Amino acid sequence: SSRMDRLGRRLHLALQIVGVAVVTAVVVATGLGAIGRYLGLTGLTWSFELLGMLFIWSTVIGTILAELVGENVSIDGNTITSARGPVFRAWHNLILLAVGAALLWSGAAMLARSGFVPTPVMRAPSWVVHSAIAVLGAGLGIIAVIRLVRTFR
Repeated sequence: SSRMDRLGRRLHLALQIVGVAVVTAVVVATGLGAIGRYLGLTGLTWSFELLGMLFIWSTVIGTILAELVGENVSIDGNTITSARGPVFRAWHNLILLAVGAALLWSGAAMLARSGFVPTPVMRAPSWVVHSAIAVLGAGLGIIAVIRLVRTFR
């Protein structure tokens, strides 16, 4: 359906834009931390904590984007256009779905236990970081389900 394809392309573009923004913020936070250390400024120590948060999110976004275009796992057959048969594609996506479900379950459990514990320096709620695992699991799971539906359509 062309409507779903357009929605998928828009979501992909939105994720790319967010990814570029996160990577840009990583560069800025790294620069602030380096400048703070070089000049002996103690007021910029928060930039290292922010950098850690952003690094995790850049990894999550990058993993989802790489999986969307079939470059996350380096095997032939993990995309819908692969020359491999539907059984291989289904097997790959069932494994991806299991990994996504495990990450989603683990992320939800972590959020339930410590989602509102403040981070050490910035005092941000830990869900800012911990939700990345649940988002990764949900993203990979959605990709797997869509591919499974397309494989047997």
